[in-house]
Amino acid sequence: MPKKNIYYAISILFIVFLTIAGVNVRAHPPDDMSLEFNSGTNELEVSITHGVSDNTSHYVVSVVVRVNGSIDQTEFYTSQPHVGFFIYEYTVITNNGSTIQVTATCIQGGSITRTLGGENTPTDGAIPGYIGLYLVLIVSVITLLMTFRKKFKRI
Repeated sequence: MPKKNIYYAISILFIVFLTIAGVNVRAHPPDDMSLEFNSGTNELEVSITHGVSDNTSHYVVSVVVRVNGSIDQTEFYTSQPHVGFFIYEYTVITNNGSTIQVTATCIQGGSITRTLGGENTPTDGAIPGYIGLYLVLIVSVITLLMTFRKKFKRI
């Protein structure tokens, strides 16, 4: 096999490796959040999924709880309890038919909002999670393969 073809193959593998390796280091908002409210005890349970490699430098920095549109509580954090999934509990006083809205914000950017008593509303028009990054990766790999397809036929 000629050296030139080996260099092309190594270059493609290196580019693919770099794009995959960058997935865990990019800043991202929490992946998911769910709310459970116990009206008997007035306890709100906020379950957050935010996968990170280091929960002391990349974490959910704040959680804002709104009742009927007005801020009820704002909690700030300096780390998150676990690198993937964790639960925060808050005491919230509500009336029947109240709407509870919770927003969790990542220290490195982005937030997620969920609502009880109404519809879940996304905070922005971004593609959720890693889907946007995966789409870019797939299009890049297909473009590279099409660019070098003649060279692969010779290998």
